[in-house]
Amino acid sequence: MNEFDQQWQKLVALARQAPDSEEVRIPYGFAVRLAAQAGGRAAPFASLERFALRGLLAAAACCVAAVAFNYFSHSSELTEDVGLDETVGAVLDIS
Repeated sequence: MNEFDQQWQKLVALARQAPDSEEVRIPYGFAVRLAAQAGGRAAPFASLERFALRGLLAAAACCVAAVAFNYFSHSSELTEDVGLDETVGAVLDIS
């Protein structure tokens, strides 16, 4: 059994031993304390979420850099004299 099941079984055994009474008195502020303790716990994967967000930002930066690098390399090729007329002439001569 895992830890939760053991604790649950203990709690159930203690609940079975409790006397049957119709009037149960809960201490003043019990619900507030219970809600504060439940809300005060840190999520078990909070650090993983932080690292996932950092990884997402790093991947996005790499994608932007790759697109920019590819754009500038193609734009520099377009400014050079490509010689499209020669290419079209060579293709037409082949056929």
